[in-house]
Amino acid sequence: MPWSNIAAAQSRAAVLGGYALALALAGAEISILALAVHPKVGPDYRAYYIDRTTTCLNRDAVGSYTIGETISFKREGHKQANNIKVCGWSGPAGDGTHSLGETSRLRVNVTRPSLGGLKATLEMSAVLRPPQTEQRVVVLVNGILAHKMVLSGKEPQQVSFVIPQAALAGAKTLEIAFDYLDGIPPTRSASNIYKRAIKLVSFRLNETGEKLSPTDLISGP
Repeated sequence: MPWSNIAAAQSRAAVLGGYALALALAGAEISILALAVHPKVGPDYRAYYIDRTTTCLNRDAVGSYTIGETISFKREGHKQANNIKVCGWSGPAGDGTHSLGETSRLRVNVTRPSLGGLKATLEMSAVLRPPQTEQRVVVLVNGILAHKMVLSGKEPQQVSFVIPQAALAGAKTLEIAFDYLDGIPPTRSASNIYKRAIKLVSFRLNETGEKLSPTDLISGP
């Protein structure tokens, strides 16, 4: 075969190879772009990083809890408190643990001596910046509205409420979410993740003595 024919064949092969490589790269870029637009991620990841519909990134944290014990959120109780903190909390300080963002969550596995109702008691204080004088907080247990409160002043306050039976029905784990309506960002340009609203000092659950009905015990979260 003449050398010119060999050179021409090699040139055509190189061109075809270049086209194939270009198509492969284009396909890869399209795939990457598709993943960027519609990433295959879990709902918690999507809500926190992509949609930014929450400032509280869920993690697999759940701590054991015995009814009647008080968990301190001061520095001396940080080991036990860390076991039940899911997200939306800072590290402990000498006088409690600050909330971070627009939502905070606690999660506990509950050991109950009976299947009665439960009352939550929280010691907490508002984080205020003048002229603000109060913090509104909404508490949900297992997704059920449990309590609404208004904290004022900087001194710790004790807040107690009965957990709705709908949140307890069949539940071995309780997830307590705190939604903050008046969180204060440290600066105007700061992310909502760093908003401050409350300082949690302690957490306790007690039985109310009220028994759940048989139908309440059938199913639940």
